[in-house]
Amino acid sequence: MEKIIKFLVLSLMATVLYSCEKDNITNAYFEENPERMDKVAQDLKSKLASSPNGWVMMVKTSLSADVYTPIVLKFDTVKNKVDVTTVYGVTASTDSYFRIANGTGAPQLIFTTGSIMSTLYRVGVQASDITDHIYNVVSVSADTIAIRGYRSGAVYKPEGGVIFKMFKRPEDWKWAEKPITFDWTSTEFTNNVNSVVGEMKLEYLNDNTTLTTPWRFWSWADPTVYRIRDPFSIGYNIGTGGFTPMNYFIVTGITATGITPTTNMTVTNGHNAISMYPIPYNTGTNQSVVALGKYLKTHYLILKNQTRTGNKVKMEFEAYDKKGKVIVKATYDNLR
Repeated sequence: MEKIIKFLVLSLMATVLYSCEKDNITNAYFEENPERMDKVAQDLKSKLASSPNGWVMMVKTSLSADVYTPIVLKFDTVKNKVDVTTVYGVTASTDSYFRIANGTGAPQLIFTTGSIMSTLYRVGVQASDITDHIYNVVSVSADTIAIRGYRSGAVYKPEGGVIFKMFKRPEDWKWAEKPITFDWTSTEFTNNVNSVVGEMKLEYLNDNTTLTTPWRFWSWADPTVYRIRDPFSIGYNIGTGGFTPMNYFIVTGITATGITPTTNMTVTNGHNAISMYPIPYNTGTNQSVVALGKYLKTHYLILKNQTRTGNKVKMEFEAYDKKGKVIVKATYDNLR
């Protein structure tokens, strides 16, 4: 009798394990109804095309607790091209592509290797929590597309990364468009900004606090000197691509614990943004950039608006939370 009971228990365990394994690997509903997968794939393609300004992924980085990085993707579903805009750098002129495929158990949204999407995956957690360039489609609606990274890490890691709920790019996000107005290669932009001591005031909307500090932008005489050390370039991080070579500039004058007013903090020119992304080629430089981001409680500041009145220059910046809502406002003002 005891042997029979053991046999039944083992049989039951085997059945449960088999069922669990099957559920983990495949989706029985899609297997039994393949036309449903085709319908979801078609619906995805239609929705990607329904937002002419693009869709937004808000990604988490290890650089900030509350501020998330916007990744704006504009899809051309006729040519299968995707234009990707981020605060980390300016998109290269080379084309990036995507495709929609039927995966195991769900349709998949796949970005080509060498695109910014695969760049972010390769660079790692300081840039984003993106862990793959292949995504399973979780759900599709009129205003939200939920996608999940196929892998949670490198190829040897388990399946199932973070679920990103993409939303349509807000109309007032003009910064995500071209041309680049926050342009440190333009003498028109740097006029009355370069080497002029101003003030940066930040407002933190999550706790209603403020921070005001002196601020001086310095443009390098030769911004190409350290481009080979660009953390997003092919030359520095083999296999990545998607960005044009970075333009660097310097911020000084900050008065804060651990940061002296004479410290040169080398930051980069993102897409209409100040990008305080770590620069790994030099320990001291890297530490100063990280210290600046921690002090300001954000790793980027997007240029929202710029006004010039005579020699007076005022720039308004912002940063976003997980849902794409403004969490930090900043105003740079000089020649007050």
